[in-house]
Amino acid sequence: MKITDIKINLIEGANTQDAQQFVGGNSKVILRVDTDEGIYGLSEGGRNYNLYKAYLDEVIKPLLIGVDPRDPKMIWEMLTHGTGPGLATKVMPQVVGTIDVALWDLAGKAAGLPVYQLLGGAARTDIPLYWSRGSGWRKTPEEMLEDVKLGYEKGYKAFKIRMDWRSFRQDSDPKKDFSLFKKCREFLPDDIDLSFDANCGYSVPTAIEQGKRFQDLGIAHFEEPLPEYDYQGLRQVVDALECSVSTGEQEPNPYRFRDLMDIANPDILQPDILNIGGITGLVKVYEMAMARNKIIMPHCPQAGLNLIGSLHAYSTVTNAIRPHEFSEEFTGPVENIAKLFKEPIVPENGRIMLSDRPGLGLEYDESELNKVIKI
Repeated sequence: MKITDIKINLIEGANTQDAQQFVGGNSKVILRVDTDEGIYGLSEGGRNYNLYKAYLDEVIKPLLIGVDPRDPKMIWEMLTHGTGPGLATKVMPQVVGTIDVALWDLAGKAAGLPVYQLLGGAARTDIPLYWSRGSGWRKTPEEMLEDVKLGYEKGYKAFKIRMDWRSFRQDSDPKKDFSLFKKCREFLPDDIDLSFDANCGYSVPTAIEQGKRFQDLGIAHFEEPLPEYDYQGLRQVVDALECSVSTGEQEPNPYRFRDLMDIANPDILQPDILNIGGITGLVKVYEMAMARNKIIMPHCPQAGLNLIGSLHAYSTVTNAIRPHEFSEEFTGPVENIAKLFKEPIVPENGRIMLSDRPGLGLEYDESELNKVIKI
């Protein structure tokens, strides 16, 4: 089996204020890897169609056309490290991640097995999710509560609210941030978890002060309290708080998680399927996490192919019992996404059941997909 082509399209997604805040619009790249045997793999990328097209035309296709796609790990090393005869190119992690997910989908289809089976087997295929809502920086407590109520009505049993400050908005309005958390915590029953994501927005002393307020109200985890590069500062926060502190979604390769654990020692690791380089990258992080007895809670909230890819990898980790992130902000209602697939895999009552179909278990309905293709 040989790769014959790699194609991308840009599709239209959610038309919401939240989606435009996060992705600069309402679109995303979808990628397809074709072979000479008619088997193909699918995945999703970011919104920057021109960036992906440039990488595909100038770097990826010249390297991968004619290559057997059924060994994603070796292709991952080729793209990430520039390994192979005459190669010296290292491709950006999000592009590698998009290719890698499609290759695992393809390899599963070629083998007639779900991806989790190729990875060694699933410890569970019924996985809980937590409802994630953001743009807290511009919302009132009442508006954020309405977002939480929407997930509660859908049957979710765990929640996270995000401020989306980013690292250049240090300590912008922590009192207001706390008021959003308090409002939502007061609404939710005691047995329903609520977490808070500062999105890198605090200094060390503010993160410690804020974290102590959160833990007094029973926070499930405190996510990205500091800029992602401040490992030493994060260690101060972790040591000062009793609640679980999490980070890792912005790490650009698996190997940085070694230093993240050694220096910052977060309680929970949160690799992102695209930022870390796909399913291959996730597996490398999970192996390190298990060796250190660290909790993992992946970052991949968008409904669609990559969420399912993230869940396939997550399902193989025996002690991965925490809920996986999920949001409809970036894609619109999950019912709309479901229409794009022949046999959709969607949450029910805050849980998702992975299919035993080959690959990721998802195939686009071409007639529906053509309705949302922009390029």
